[in-house]
Amino acid sequence: MKTEKVILSFIAIIIGLLVTGIIFFLYQTTKIVPPNKIKNIVLLNPTPPPQSSLFLILDSPRDEEVVDKKIVTVSGKTQPDATVVISTNNTDDVITPASNGAFSSSITINDGQNQIEVVAIAPNGQEAHITKTITFSTETF
Repeated sequence: MKTEKVILSFIAIIIGLLVTGIIFFLYQTTKIVPPNKIKNIVLLNPTPPPQSSLFLILDSPRDEEVVDKKIVTVSGKTQPDATVVISTNNTDDVITPASNGAFSSSITINDGQNQIEVVAIAPNGQEAHITKTITFSTETF
């Protein structure tokens, strides 16, 4: 008798939940919302910042290279309309790249360690920097 009451109570709860769910579903599907209560949500896609088209690739010399000649060729590639500045401990050279963006210049370095900084400057003012360290030494290893 006691188990019958528990089973009947359980069935009554399930039927009650089922009826309540159906009534709620019907209420939601037939509900009319006045137009002044509807809120519009606008999602804005921020525009990404303009990507720099300026690039600078340095083919020669390699970083931390040891050379046995005082004259070193600095070569690489950048935008054709950029201006290239090659700075060493002694001088600053300004170069205009070829129509394909290639550039090359011979520079004289000091004894020991030398830093070479290459800067490409686009007409709009954007800059790209590369710094290489090379060492002049006549010792054989």
